[in-house]
Amino acid sequence: MGIEQETAVRSFLAETEGEKWDSARIERVLSHMAPDARYQVFAWEEPLVGHDAIRADLHRQGQLFRDLQVVIVTIGSVGQLVFTERQDSMTINGTAVTFHTAGVFEVDEAGKIAAWRDYLDSKEVETKVGAGVSSAGTRPADR
Repeated sequence: MGIEQETAVRSFLAETEGEKWDSARIERVLSHMAPDARYQVFAWEEPLVGHDAIRADLHRQGQLFRDLQVVIVTIGSVGQLVFTERQDSMTINGTAVTFHTAGVFEVDEAGKIAAWRDYLDSKEVETKVGAGVSSAGTRPADR
C-alpha cells in the first residue's frame, strides 16, 4: 500500500477545498503537482499538460463555482497510483450540488501529483447543472 502517495493525494485534495479558487489557492494546488503534470476531468477530453495549462483551466473553473468541499469516501493505492471515490460538493449558479467522483492520481517519486484524472457521471452532471455540460459543469462554449 502506498501510504506516502495516499497522504500526498489527501493533502492535494485538501488544498482544493474552500470558498473560492483564487490565484493564491490555485498556486497552492499547483505546488502539489509536478511541473509537467497532466489533468483530465472527462475521459473524452484531452488532458491539460503542465502548470500553465492547468492554472488557466483552474482559473476558468474558479469563476464558475464556490464553496468546494471534498469528502473522500474510499481511498486505495497500488504503487504510485492512488484511487479515490469522492463526493465533491460546491455551489454552482447559486445552487448547492454534490457530484460523485472517481479520481485516479499518479504520484511521482518526489511526492508530487504527476497525473490527475477525475471521472464523473455525465448524466448526474447534466441532471444537476444542465444539458451540454463539460468540465466542472461548464458548457463547451465556455471553455
